[in-house]
Amino acid sequence: MLEICVSDPEKHGTSNVNAYVDYKISTRTDLARFTQHEFFVRRRFRDFQWLREQLCLAYPGAIVPPLPQVDSYLQDDRFSTAFIERRQAGLELFLRRVGGHPALQAAQELQTFLEAKMWELQTAKNASSASAASTSSSWITALFDGTDASLKKIGVRQERPEEERITKLRAFATEYETAVTAAAAAHHANVSTLADAASDLNLLGPAVNLLSQSETELSLPFTHMASSLDAVRLLLERHAQHEGVAGLSAVLSFHAGIAGSLKAVLANRDRALDVFERAQGLVEASKAEVAAFSEVQHSQENEQGQGARPSTLYGSVMSRLDWMMDDPKKGARLEQKARDATAHLDESTQAWEAISSGIHDEVGAFQHTQHVDLGRSLREHAQRQIEFEAAQQEHWRQLLL
Repeated sequence: MLEICVSDPEKHGTSNVNAYVDYKISTRTDLARFTQHEFFVRRRFRDFQWLREQLCLAYPGAIVPPLPQVDSYLQDDRFSTAFIERRQAGLELFLRRVGGHPALQAAQELQTFLEAKMWELQTAKNASSASAASTSSSWITALFDGTDASLKKIGVRQERPEEERITKLRAFATEYETAVTAAAAAHHANVSTLADAASDLNLLGPAVNLLSQSETELSLPFTHMASSLDAVRLLLERHAQHEGVAGLSAVLSFHAGIAGSLKAVLANRDRALDVFERAQGLVEASKAEVAAFSEVQHSQENEQGQGARPSTLYGSVMSRLDWMMDDPKKGARLEQKARDATAHLDESTQAWEAISSGIHDEVGAFQHTQHVDLGRSLREHAQRQIEFEAAQQEHWRQLLL
């Protein structure tokens, strides 16, 4: 069990430039790897961003849930109550999905995020930044980027026909992202229309109330109408706020982000395949270098033993590979490079196989969740619309009494 709740947003600072909001992250769990069964920490949005980045790096084959988008279709700033509530709902959905994912819930980064003290979290952030920097200049990078002769032998990966399921998956990811993004934008526009209608009624109600003071004979009807308009305004504001925070709008926005995560997994698959095939080529090139060196060395030994000058073959090979035979460590270095290339091939093979073998399970779980989410959300949306329309009609009926 791993239950996570996001609550109690708190603003820190007074300047909009330096101010920020953090949230209380409460966790209940029976997992043995956590030090307590119930605990909480406070985290700000940039901490969530760090967590998601680390999950994407550590699990390139997983569809990592998206964080809520900063942009809002409602006209409010990032410190308004409406904006904070929308972000809070999106952050909780993100954590609950991560906690429900069989691989992501076991991530050390998630445990650190959920229970570490602030200084411990900052230490983990610093370590991850240092690790990323060292990886970019690691021996693997040097192996690829520093050996021109070997890379020339690898060449460019030839296009290979994809399996039918991957081809269909690419098309689905693109089409689904387009469709759900358009639906989210349309629903956001509808929520904005509701908010605008409430704003208009906020002006109309007082205007009608002024009429009640100037038209003595119609004073009571106008006062009653102003009251009804104000009640409808409040109803519209609550409905727009709910739809923008936790209604269909939030689910559509979340799934637009999920579609983007699916496309990212497909891109990770392509990169893993490219690295795997480059590693294969590098192994072949490094082995060829070792074999050529051994052949040249053996030829030189034979010719020197016979008291003859180096052969033309020897000279051409030496010229082509630009080797210096008086370097006694050349052979050892070439053999070590071949071992490093083989180790990298083993590593890239595991990465490629992990993504390739798990991608269909990820998509299957995503589609199941998608169907459940959208089905439930549509039913809830329809029910809310019925209740909203009924309440609105009741206010207008009261005006006729």
